[in-house]
Amino acid sequence: MVQTFQGYLQEDGRFIPDGVSVKVPPRRRAIVNILDEIVEDDTDASQKERDFQDRVDRIDSILAAASDAEDEMTDEEWDEMLNLRARTNAGLSRTVKI
Repeated sequence: MVQTFQGYLQEDGRFIPDGVSVKVPPRRRAIVNILDEIVEDDTDASQKERDFQDRVDRIDSILAAASDAEDEMTDEEWDEMLNLRARTNAGLSRTVKI
């Protein structure tokens, strides 16, 4: 099996992957291609990771708020939502080809 990782090498030889951190498997044979492209700033990868973590945190808070709202609904509100969903989904099973 071959796995491909994209990133850059720091001056001390450490591999820094693009985007989310990955664990490179130890004790494996590796073939390394070095490109002529120079990385502008090594904070780029950590900024991408922070941005990704911010998105994950926002999604977690949205899901937590939705779960809290769901727990507060009464049986009558659940019935109303079920009926509303059936009414709004009517006719959505048609296929449109563009």
